[in-house]
Amino acid sequence: MNLNPTIIISRREWLRVSIYAVILIFVTLMPYWLGWSSAGENQVFSGFLFGVDDGNSYIGKMRLGAQGQWNFHLFYTAEAHDSAGLIFLPYIVPGQIVRLFVAETDPALTPALIGTFHFMRVIFNALLIGVLYRFIAVFLRSGWARFFALILATLGGGLGWLLLLVGGLPPEWYIPEGFTLQILLGLPHLALARALLLLGFLALFASLKRTRWQGWAFLAGVCWLIVGVAVPFYLAILYCILGAWGLALWLRERAFPLRLFWRCLLAGLITLPYFAYNAYIFSTNPAFAQWSAQNLLASPSPLDYLLAYLPLAVLAIIGGRWAWHKAGLDSRYALLIGWPVIVPSLVYLPINVQRRMAEAVIVPLAILAAAGVMLLARQARSYRHGRRRVALIALLAMIPASLFLLVGAYFTAMSSYPPTTVPAAEIAALDWLNQNAQPGEVVLSTFETGNLIPAYTHLYSYVGHGPET
Repeated sequence: MNLNPTIIISRREWLRVSIYAVILIFVTLMPYWLGWSSAGENQVFSGFLFGVDDGNSYIGKMRLGAQGQWNFHLFYTAEAHDSAGLIFLPYIVPGQIVRLFVAETDPALTPALIGTFHFMRVIFNALLIGVLYRFIAVFLRSGWARFFALILATLGGGLGWLLLLVGGLPPEWYIPEGFTLQILLGLPHLALARALLLLGFLALFASLKRTRWQGWAFLAGVCWLIVGVAVPFYLAILYCILGAWGLALWLRERAFPLRLFWRCLLAGLITLPYFAYNAYIFSTNPAFAQWSAQNLLASPSPLDYLLAYLPLAVLAIIGGRWAWHKAGLDSRYALLIGWPVIVPSLVYLPINVQRRMAEAVIVPLAILAAAGVMLLARQARSYRHGRRRVALIALLAMIPASLFLLVGAYFTAMSSYPPTTVPAAEIAALDWLNQNAQPGEVVLSTFETGNLIPAYTHLYSYVGHGPET
């Protein structure tokens, strides 16, 4: 589908992107292979290298689908509550597919669900990298600049690793919304959501270039509706981004951006019923409301953010002048200004999921940073030599945090320590429970075992997950 006839991406470019995607996906898959091969006879690899508690909850949600259920309910609590439909479908639907091949009482079900989870990672990561490059190509004409922006958008970070020296934790390691590598390492639903978020923008861009724009705006709305199904809260972020884009364009043109307004309105209206449905469910269902209230994801201090984004921000400020000038000719460039400018305010709103408001801001920052590198290179005696030198300095500043995260994943995989591994005897006991206990019964256990129970059985845990218990 050619969203914009003026954008040309050569076969050589796509080949380079494809090779990069294969390498990146392989590198993020290898630690899991090491985890399985290093577990030993008396241990079972959990299938996860970070956020194991959340990982088991994802498998539990897939298991709901494997049990033939379409509605979601909390299985980490004994409190009775109503279930709700159209929630966590990116995990329930794959579970429905797996149940066609593996019985619910078969001990092989959980390994099959874990394998499906990682298959989803491969598919959605490939989709994200491809869509990301297509999005970058809207703004950058040079194949070199596009690929450099892709590297920054997928592996970029900053100086957050310096916080390790004082006992802190780099934001690049625990805010997947603000960066990308952690998503590629183990969060397929976030990869799907980001890919469709950007694809929706591409469709909206196409609508801006056409007089018969309604179909493209409708397509943007459908893409964003899928974003909401994957991560409902992202719709609120999307509305903020669209508002920031419109405001930036209004300031640039000194006139209300009516063309953009109508297109955003149509696309947004398609998502609004689902957004309202989720707001209703999470406010009227007491268990879901409590779950949401317990999901505390506060932002770190501004200094932490500053360290994590400083190298990108410096280059992005340089590229920002270029984008502001281009916005006078092409309204799409105003998005690159409005989006990152509004995020510092969003991540400190008085809500319980502050740091999630940084979703995908790495994308416009990477594009602006790549443009900044090109502008700096033009001031050198040799453009090509200057470009390489500035790019190398930028990479040396931005890549270490991601490399440390990746190296940490490999060491975690080879260490075979809990909770990334589980005693084989415990898995055998859970398999026995799944075959002999009645579905829906509550198991009293420690927190650690309770976290495993919904992933390996059709039973409920009295306690087993932070927000979901």
